[in-house]
Amino acid sequence: MHLDLFDVQTILFMNVLICACLSVALFFNIRDRYVCPGIWYWFGAFISLTAGLFFLWLRLHVSLWISVVFGNGLIILSYIQLWLGLRQYTKSLRPHDKLLMLLAPCVSLVLFALLSTGKDSFIIRSQVVAYTLLCLIVMSITLALKNRKPTESGRLLFACSLLLALGNAFFRTFALHLLPGNSGLLDTNLQNVILMTTSEVSLLASGFSIMIISSQWLQQRLYVHATYDSLTGIYNRYALIELSETIALTTNLTQRVWSLAMIDIDHFKAVNDQYGHPVGDIVLKQIATTLKENIRHRDILARYGGEEFVVVLPDCDTASAKTWAERTRKIIENKAITIHGQYLHVTVSIGVATSNYSILGLDDVIKLADQALYAAKKAGRNQVQTG
Repeated sequence: MHLDLFDVQTILFMNVLICACLSVALFFNIRDRYVCPGIWYWFGAFISLTAGLFFLWLRLHVSLWISVVFGNGLIILSYIQLWLGLRQYTKSLRPHDKLLMLLAPCVSLVLFALLSTGKDSFIIRSQVVAYTLLCLIVMSITLALKNRKPTESGRLLFACSLLLALGNAFFRTFALHLLPGNSGLLDTNLQNVILMTTSEVSLLASGFSIMIISSQWLQQRLYVHATYDSLTGIYNRYALIELSETIALTTNLTQRVWSLAMIDIDHFKAVNDQYGHPVGDIVLKQIATTLKENIRHRDILARYGGEEFVVVLPDCDTASAKTWAERTRKIIENKAITIHGQYLHVTVSIGVATSNYSILGLDDVIKLADQALYAAKKAGRNQVQTG
């Protein structure tokens, strides 16, 4: 390979353009209504990285100290911002974490002091920058992989891109000693060509991984909103409908009966009228919590609408379902809800229905349970009826 076919300064300028393009892409990303936690730090990181690489590229056109101090300082700042973005994304960001950004100007001052000595400090400067980046990259890789879910492929790609940057930092550190000719950053030689080329790959992978992370976060957010009730944290009505196909299929395959309990809070409108809707929300959350504490892991609990809840009880006949419903009703009746130092007691009415060989669908069983619930309310509330 003829190295004169490669111009390191041109490759570095391509890195600047890549960073600039990724910064623009992230800018349009943060203009969305819902933005991923950490995206502002990552956007700032690519802005800093673009500026830092540009200062390095200007080394032949400006004073050396300007290129060294501002270029390396901004690059270090960008990796700090990448780490802060991960901290925010993983909800582990602490107020004092931002103080780490002071490291960038501190390193810049050290580099300026080394330049001011008038001695050839190229190797020392390179090692200061490389070791600093090594520490920051290791911190980011650890955080990117910590508690990562199998579906979070964006975080895995992000860690891989940082691993490549880590390799660059190692290569830069040891190449100064292992390879002959301690040349400048913009000199065309094997080590600089390798360094600049792998940096391009790392930049592209980092930018794409952040966009994937943002996309996966939004998908997860949409899934949660479509599946879970925002107030109580349990399944919502639409999720229950989606699960109905699974319930029907399981019933057809196993020929086992299952039951459904429809639960309604008695006189809930009176609670809202007397205490206000915030208190009503507390009551709903407390009832949901009590129901969660008294179901099996395979049971399905959903908020069906307003003050109504539905519990699907697999492998449970009418007698067992009624026993569970009566026990749950008593627990709710005897449990006091503390609101602003006062104790509030509420009761529930429950309608129970069970599937059979002619009634397999969720909709049909819900209709029967609703009729039983209506009978319970008509009979005086705070009781269990079967349909």
